[in-house]
Amino acid sequence: MTDATDDRTDTGIDAVEQLAPSSPTRPFSQPERVGRGLALALVIIPAGVIAWTILWNVGFIASIVSWGVAVGAVWLYRVGSRARVTRGAFWGIVAIVAVTVVLSFLAGIFTDIVGVASIPFGEALTSPDFWQVYADNVFGNADMWQAYLPQVLFALLFAVLGCFMTFRRLSRESRA
Repeated sequence: MTDATDDRTDTGIDAVEQLAPSSPTRPFSQPERVGRGLALALVIIPAGVIAWTILWNVGFIASIVSWGVAVGAVWLYRVGSRARVTRGAFWGIVAIVAVTVVLSFLAGIFTDIVGVASIPFGEALTSPDFWQVYADNVFGNADMWQAYLPQVLFALLFAVLGCFMTFRRLSRESRA
């Protein structure tokens, strides 16, 4: 029994509940840390961009990269948050995958322009002149976008196909 001068605090958790393993209905015993999980899931963006760019330069637009990004983002989220995916986290993961697909496509265009300009990759990364040429083409070259339109559509189609089952399963989990 404690009195008013006792500085110990009551956590409100029974000792039995502290020692008992989590039940099958409670797979995660800690509260979800959405911010931490999403922050860790952001690590998948550079990995996805690199994988996509490598396949892009080989000549493939593969749904496997989008699927890998989705699965990797979910796994990293769960590691970071130590909880299942909730509705808010679901939309965060969808946004991470969408940003990865867009950045991947832009990185593919970057490597194409580097190839056309015939300059070393490292120089292209550090040259303000090259970045100006890149920006001019991305934001002002309608002919380039018309040429890329079939690739953009295929990339989006394969991204949706690659992520569909993962997002479907994740959507069900987030509503539970």
